Amino acid sequence: MSSPPGPQRLPRRLTVVFGLVVVIAFGSWFYGYGVLVSPIVLDTGWSEATLTTTYGLGMLASGIGAVVAGRVIDARGPRTVFLSAAAAVAVGTAVTATATAPQVFVIGAIATQCVVGAAGYYTAVHASIARLAPQDRTRAITVNTLWGAFASPVFLPLMALATQHWDWRGALAGAGGAVVAIFLVAGVVVPVPEGAAPERLGFLTGLVAAWRNPVVRRLLVTAACGGVACSVMFLYQVPAMVTAGLALATASTLAGLRGVFQFVGRLPLPWLMNRVGAGPLFRWSLVLIGLSSLLLLGSGRIAVALAFVVLAGIAVGMFTTLESVYTAELVDVRTIGLVLGAYSMARGVGSAIGPSAAGLLTDATGGRLAALAVAAVVAVVGALTIPHRGAVQS
Repeated sequence: MSSPPGPQRLPRRLTVVFGLVVVIAFGSWFYGYGVLVSPIVLDTGWSEATLTTTYGLGMLASGIGAVVAGRVIDARGPRTVFLSAAAAVAVGTAVTATATAPQVFVIGAIATQCVVGAAGYYTAVHASIARLAPQDRTRAITVNTLWGAFASPVFLPLMALATQHWDWRGALAGAGGAVVAIFLVAGVVVPVPEGAAPERLGFLTGLVAAWRNPVVRRLLVTAACGGVACSVMFLYQVPAMVTAGLALATASTLAGLRGVFQFVGRLPLPWLMNRVGAGPLFRWSLVLIGLSSLLLLGSGRIAVALAFVVLAGIAVGMFTTLESVYTAELVDVRTIGLVLGAYSMARGVGSAIGPSAAGLLTDATGGRLAALAVAAVVAVVGALTIPHRGAVQS
C-alpha cells in the first residue's frame, strides 16, 4: 500500500493551526455548551430536557457530518471543508444566539454543532494531517491530541466568564465567532494535498464501500464498542463514586484529575509505538478502559478511586489517540477521510446506545454492577475485533 508524497514532517504552522482548531471546536460546543444549559433555562424558561436532547442530537449529526467532511477531504483536500464550515457556523451561530423560540434554537444548535463537529473534531483534522503529511502522521496526530486536551480546562472557565459578563447569548456568539475565525485561518493556511484523489463516491455509496472492506468493517465494530465503553464510564464516574461513599466535591475533583492523566497516556505514545506497535497498544488501551471502569464499584475507598483515575486516564488518553493513528496505518491514506468519518459515526452510535442501555440495566437491577460489567465485556469484544496489520486490504 503506497502513500502519496508529502513532507517528512508536518510544518509547524499547520501543527499550530490544527491544534487551535481542535481546542476551539471541542471547547466551544463539545464542552462549552454544558456551561450554558443552566443560564439558558433561567433566562428563557425552556426545559433542560430540550437543551440536553439538542446536544445529543447534535453529537449524532456531527458523526454523520464527519462522513461527508471526510469524503470531501479525500476528494478535494481540507481547504474546502474549513471554508464551507466557517460560513455555515457563522449563519448557525447567528440563528442560535438570537433565537427567541425553542424550536428555532434547537434547529440552529443541532445544525451548528453538526458543522463544528464534522469539520473541527479529530476526524476531519486527523484525516487532514494524514493526507498532508502521511510520513509524519503518527507523531503529528499524537501532538494534535495533546493540543485537544487543553479544550476543557481552557474553555470551561472562559465560557463561564463570558456568560457572567455577556449572558449566554453573548457567550455563544463569542464562541461561534472564535470557531469561524479559526476555520477561516485553517482554510487559508492549509495547502492542497499532493497525490491523485480517489474516485468520488456519494454519502451512502461511500459508506457501503467502506463496510464491504473487512478491515474497515472490523474497525467500525471496534468504534461502536469503544463508544459504549467510554460513554458508560464518563456517565458513571462521578455518580458511582458518590454511591460508593465519596463526597460529590471529591468525586468531581477526581473525575477532573482523570482527564489530566490523559496526558500521561499520550506523551509516551511515539516512543511506545516504535517499540511495541500501534496495534497492540490500541487493543490493550480499550481493554484497560473496560477493566478500569469496574474499579468504580469499589471507589468508596480513596486508594481504589485513585487507581481508577490513573488507569482510566492513561487508557482513554492512549485509546483516543490510537483510534486515528492505527486507522491511518490500515487504510489507503487517500480514503482516510471517509474511513475516519465512518468510524466517528459508528462511535457516535455506540456513545448513544451505551448510556441508554446502562440506565435501563441500572433501573432493572437497582445497582450499577450489571451496567459496568456489560460495558467491560463490550470493551474486550471491541479490542478483540481490532484487525491486525497483516489483514490490510490494499
